[in-house]
Amino acid sequence: MKTAPLNTAVIATKGALRMRRARRMVSTLAPLAAVGLIGFLLLTRGEPVIDALTTVPIWVIVGVTMAHLVTLALRTEAWRTVLRAAAGEKAESLEPRDVHAANAGAFLTGTVQGQAALPARIALLRRFGGASAPDVSQIALADAPIVLFEVCAAAVLAAVGSTAVGMIPGWAPWAMLGGALAVLAALRLLYGRFGQRKIAAGLSVLANPELRNRLAIVVAAFTAMAFLRTWIVLAGFGLPSDPAHVCLVLFTMGAVGLLPLGVGTGPAATVAALGTASLVTATAAGMVVSAATVLAVLIYAGAIWAWRVRFPEPAPA
Repeated sequence: MKTAPLNTAVIATKGALRMRRARRMVSTLAPLAAVGLIGFLLLTRGEPVIDALTTVPIWVIVGVTMAHLVTLALRTEAWRTVLRAAAGEKAESLEPRDVHAANAGAFLTGTVQGQAALPARIALLRRFGGASAPDVSQIALADAPIVLFEVCAAAVLAAVGSTAVGMIPGWAPWAMLGGALAVLAALRLLYGRFGQRKIAAGLSVLANPELRNRLAIVVAAFTAMAFLRTWIVLAGFGLPSDPAHVCLVLFTMGAVGLLPLGVGTGPAATVAALGTASLVTATAAGMVVSAATVLAVLIYAGAIWAWRVRFPEPAPA
């Protein structure tokens, strides 16, 4: 009888190890499969893809880059909103350029490895903000409200996109929306219970109606800019660009973006969403999305660097 708990613990440990190995295998094989597909397309149909890239109007590249540039700025504003709620007066004393500089570094990191963006953002904010930067414990959960509002937006995109193809069940978007709203409500209750603890400060935006509404508006704004960016590239390449297909591609990019593909996200998403319409053109369109994303991040980071150099912080008295 005394050995039963030990056996149960051993079984649980082995099960956890198997799950960990399975997750590691999926996280490795999925990116390899996507990269392999893109590589296969370039090897077998490289010339048509290059032809599609060279014939795309320049306004497409400029428009997609500018739309993503605005998206980056709005994403930083979303983070600033959460920080204002989390750290109060301390966050108010943060220079806007410090927050933008921290996010610029995170965006640069995210183009290579998306999972590394959050640690980079926190470390850079602590570096640039100095004494004015909130404690790490205060911003530990700061991304949670933003992500959940994004999930709500993604659910709406999925609902519209499901009308274009039958691969998204009609109930799935509403289940996603209901789940996100339920989690938001649970986090609000959690903050009400543990709001006095620093680690819960990142959720305080949910308890502030003014900042909560501002966050929702900013998330809606950068989702709209992402919609515009996607529409521009689809229309420029002559791919289906009605609202349903734009939402389908945008939702697919969000789903594929969860994988560590880096710049391969664009081609993988457009091929997955529109490959049946035109495999070659969808690949080229995705490559333009990825290239414009990197270009916008570089422009954003360069502009923030110039801002900091042109207007340096005043020396302490």
